[in-house]
Amino acid sequence: MNTTDISYLRSVRRWSLSQWIVLAATLLSALLVAIAVERPSQWVDERIALSLVDAPDPGSALANVIAGERRPPAWHLLLWAWSQGAGDTERSARLFSGLWAILLVPAVYQLARAFTSRKGAAYAALFAATAPVVISYGQTVRYYGFVAAMAALSFAAFFRLMQGRGRPWLAYAVSTGLLLYSDYPAYGVPLAQGLIGLLLWRRRFSRPHDPRRRWLAILVGLGLPLLLWVPVVLLQGGRDFGQAELSGGVSGVILRLGYSAYAWLVGETLFPWSPLAIAGLLAGLLLAVLGLRALRPRTQGAWWVAFGVPLLIAQILLATVAVDAPFVNAPPRSMACFGLVCVLVGAGLAALRRPVLLGAALVAVLGAHGAGLLNYYRGEAFLNTVYNTPAREVARAVAASAQPGDAIVGESDSVVDVYLPPALRAGYFDLSDQAGLAAWLSDHPAATVWQIELGRDRTRNPAAELQRTALLGDARQPRQLVGQRGFGGQDPLYRALKGRLLGREVYEYRLTVHQLSPLPVLK
Repeated sequence: MNTTDISYLRSVRRWSLSQWIVLAATLLSALLVAIAVERPSQWVDERIALSLVDAPDPGSALANVIAGERRPPAWHLLLWAWSQGAGDTERSARLFSGLWAILLVPAVYQLARAFTSRKGAAYAALFAATAPVVISYGQTVRYYGFVAAMAALSFAAFFRLMQGRGRPWLAYAVSTGLLLYSDYPAYGVPLAQGLIGLLLWRRRFSRPHDPRRRWLAILVGLGLPLLLWVPVVLLQGGRDFGQAELSGGVSGVILRLGYSAYAWLVGETLFPWSPLAIAGLLAGLLLAVLGLRALRPRTQGAWWVAFGVPLLIAQILLATVAVDAPFVNAPPRSMACFGLVCVLVGAGLAALRRPVLLGAALVAVLGAHGAGLLNYYRGEAFLNTVYNTPAREVARAVAASAQPGDAIVGESDSVVDVYLPPALRAGYFDLSDQAGLAAWLSDHPAATVWQIELGRDRTRNPAAELQRTALLGDARQPRQLVGQRGFGGQDPLYRALKGRLLGREVYEYRLTVHQLSPLPVLK
């Protein structure tokens, strides 16, 4: 064994137990992200994201983002670049998102080190690695996990700079720049840093080489090009998509904040009345309070600003611009705050001195996470059913029975057409394309119509019902309803509670297939 080998072994031995825990948590996160990465079907926002980056060059992708999104383009351009090398398949795109969920684990550790001990930071990383909200967003072709990772990295680098514990200037510039050019709600991150660096800790650095000067220069350099983006911001923010139920007023704020806390601590695939969910939520909240109390007074103030400002910016945008987003869409819009949640939970676990209490808290938190992940992999107990649209299963079921020449009618939000085999795709029509469907049926009078109805929050879709009525009563070629099958069934208790909250009936299935076959013509 040479001198180099001996030095390497000594460096490995110097690793603390906390660092080994972070390494294990990172590997665990990679495993959890990779499991059944293609099980979830695309949902409509994923379809939009993939269509925007389906472009021959970055300029075209940029133009697509400006026309089709309400956010800056950096994440989409990174996805475009990834697809050029790794392929443009759905699996490849999901792995791209998964990389950021995995990166979040060591990023949370580095962030937590600014607030708590190595042990507390390791617990924070473990919490991030097993959080169902991270794993589910890590398999989603959207920017949510990316924003969480970049915000954690930006805050971690910022606090190291302010505390004089290294010079991670490049890490800070890259992570903060990617945030600014990927997500408008994440603008609260540099704003919070400004409040902390210029006001809260204004007396901390009186040396000639105050790092805040260079830090401010970086922020100015990153922010100036955004002035050229202002016309695009006005264009994107002026688009009217309607208003979601329960999105306005004080009730909307309470629902968004409450649901976000639940999703971050427990997940979105475990019903709140489950004993494991109750235990996990109570344990998470108690640990957060205990962790906050364990922080030093100056550090407490920094945590509140770092957490509160991005959350406030997200709430303002949801209440004024993105009013079409229901309250169940609030957690991903505020993922810049998630790393700070992990910090408190980790600090709270580190503050538990009695092994019995520590073990009970870990069992409660990890038990809720485990149950939520199990439901997620099974496609069950989704509180936000948009993420559980079984388009792949419906396409397979229709393809198993449909014949070439049959007509398949769906809605773009259902994304079923993405998974149809090429032989059937020629006979696919959007629900709004009544003229196209009529022309097809005129040429294929014996065709069976497979109508795929999407269960929406307004429960009934008059257009789908009117179309079925017209097909059943068509004088030239009447049809009869010979089969009906639901996919993505909703839990009865969940439907009852949601119906009481919304004051109306709630759909039973996320997707329903109606088979309308022609009646025999009497001669």
